[in-house]
Amino acid sequence: MPNRPTFTDLEKSSMQAASLIGHTGWDKNPSLTSLKDKIKNFGLTKTEDRCCYCGRNIHGEFRMVIDIEHILPKSLFPKQMFKGKNLSASCKRCNMNIKKSKVDFLEGINVGHTGTLLRSRYYKIIHPNLDNYDSHLLLIAGQVGRKVMLKYSVVNSSYKGAFTYEYFKLDRLEKNNFDMAQGNRPRVEIENPELQEAFDAIAPKHN
Repeated sequence: MPNRPTFTDLEKSSMQAASLIGHTGWDKNPSLTSLKDKIKNFGLTKTEDRCCYCGRNIHGEFRMVIDIEHILPKSLFPKQMFKGKNLSASCKRCNMNIKKSKVDFLEGINVGHTGTLLRSRYYKIIHPNLDNYDSHLLLIAGQVGRKVMLKYSVVNSSYKGAFTYEYFKLDRLEKNNFDMAQGNRPRVEIENPELQEAFDAIAPKHN
């Protein structure tokens, strides 16, 4: 278990000031820059340089394509904005293109919930900090030269593993990597989820 980051007095006061503003304080306060670097580094160390949702290796990727992930969206749960167990590191595909500020992965709590929020049973997805990812879903990667093949396997019929696989559309990552390994162009993921669902409904199925 990596050591939790330590924060300077200035960083602590910056967190307090940002919390008073609300979720918009996360982006509007330039004094949070060093603090965010520490949070991102800790998240990457904890996930072993992998996206907390899809599990892909993001080691060495440009820092701007790696997000500090708020599992509970800061816009809806501002009090959780700096809580360590609500923070991790993810790729932009999982965070910005799929999860965004949705809360449809929650079960048993809602935005107005006043009790504790950090219990594994409240999350249908694999929680990056409350669950052991590999106990629910395994990412199997094979590589020959520069060609990489990805395959996900749900562990012991895990509900969370299956839900995470569907929620983050991990079958598309499998197909894209298969296409590229065959020398074909990857399939384009449509950013608008409604358009993607419509496309999937009319696209021919391949076994």
